[in-house]
Parts: sequence; structure tokens; C-alpha cells
Amino acid sequence: MNILVTTDGSERSACILPHAAALARAVGARLHLARVLDPRSDAAGVVAGRLAEAVSGVRTRWEAELRTLLADHGIEGEPLVIERRWGEDVPAAIHRAADELGAVLVAMASRGTGAIRHAVFGSVTMGVLGRADLPVMTLSGCPPVMPHAGPYHLLVTTDGSPDARSVFPALAPLLLPGRVRVTLVEVVVMRALETEPEAKARALPGLEALRPRIPAGVEVACHLPVVPPGAGIDTAIIEAAKELGADAIASATHGHSARRHLIAGSTALGVARRSPVPVILVKSAPVD
Repeated sequence: MNILVTTDGSERSACILPHAAALARAVGARLHLARVLDPRSDAAGVVAGRLAEAVSGVRTRWEAELRTLLADHGIEGEPLVIERRWGEDVPAAIHRAADELGAVLVAMASRGTGAIRHAVFGSVTMGVLGRADLPVMTLSGCPPVMPHAGPYHLLVTTDGSPDARSVFPALAPLLLPGRVRVTLVEVVVMRALETEPEAKARALPGLEALRPRIPAGVEVACHLPVVPPGAGIDTAIIEAAKELGADAIASATHGHSARRHLIAGSTALGVARRSPVPVILVKSAPVD
């Protein structure tokens, strides 16, 4: 099992690395730390007789830097320089590398401050998410990994819609008995004249019905935060993650276009922008 982590060479983009490594250790995955090399720009200032020689020099230097970055964090992994092909953008290059590795997840910071300069959830993250049929782990800030005993704790959100259920097949390779435990979370908005116990009782059967989508042997719990109308659902999810000590939050995007960024403004993005733990996004697709 392989996990692909990407960096653009900036300090900020490396913040995702320890969090991806924590998941990799938990599930026994091999971690690959990658950087995309554009021959025509990244090797442009290198003095060499031919472009191929210049690219080779940059590749060697970047591989050494990636090894150093892994060593500095005390993380076992493999450096990988992905050479961007003609007519290929950065998300396509990352997706191709993930395909070639058979990766079960791509991890990348939501913002870089180096050569790839994008706003939060800019074109690279959204481009990878839009192309990939695998989860994309993101991180907006640079919080430390909080050590704890026991399995990796993944909080999986749902709003009860068919699109939200697409998160389960995408996460299946990571949901290993004894290594990962899952808390299913649905934020319940109270109806008029409804009490909190009544709201929970209304939503619980739908949440319980999702248990069979988790592989057998994986520990599963249900959590139903209740909020008044107009309250922030993303805030309730973040508070649940803090309260329950989650290592990461997983959510379907409910967006279908990388170029139009239909995820923008959604609950998933609201959570990802403010979450103190990584958020694993899965491109929505209706699931029976």
C-alpha cells in the first residue's frame, strides 16, 4: 500500500508530511514524498550543455532535498521527482504518479508559498481532487501531530445524502481492523418544537444504517451533534473532532468540477479551511 505526499519545496507545503506519515504508519503504507519538476522552468537557470543534463541535475538535487526533509522529520519514505510531461499540468502529473504507484491516498497542503503559489484550495489541490478517484488529504495550517495510543481515529462525516456515501468505497483500503477506528458523524439541525433527544432519535437510524459500509472488524461509533437552525455545521464538525480526539476528518466534497471549484462554500471546504487536523476529501459520486 502506498501514500503519495506532495511538496512544492516550500516550508508551508511540508506541514502535511507528519500527518500523512502518521496515517501511513497506522495502516502500514509506504510513504512517497514527491515534487513535480517542470523541465522548461525548473531547469531553465541551470548551466548545462543540453536540457536533459540540466533536468538530471535538478532531479538529483531535489531527490537529496526530499531525503533530507524526510530525515529531518524522522520519517521513513521514498523521494520521488515527478517530471512533468509536455501538455501535462501539475495536477495531471501528480495523478499519473499516484496511478503508477497504485497509491490509496494523495496528501498535499492546501496552500503553498513556493514555486506553486495558489490561494487556499487553488488549482493544484482542486485539480488533483477532480481527477483522482482516491482520497486527497489536505491541511490548511501547520498544526503538530498529537501523539496518542490506540488505532488511528478517523471521523467520517455525512449529511445523509447519496453523494455523501461515496466516501466509504474511497476510504475502504485504509479502514483496517485494529489499525483504524471510525466515528460516523452527522450534524442534526433541530426542527421547530423539537427537543435535542428527539432530533437525535430522528437522525440515528440513518447513521446506524451506514455501519455495514465499514469493513468488518473495524471499530465503529456514531456521534450526532445537535445544532439550532442557522448554526454552522462545519463548526459543529470541527468541535466534534476536537472533543473526540480525531486524527483526521473525512468528507465527500459534493462538488463535481475541478475547474469551477463547486466545492467552494460547501461544508467540506469550510471544515478543511479551519480544521486543526487533516481533512480527507473524496470527490462525490452517487453510491447506492
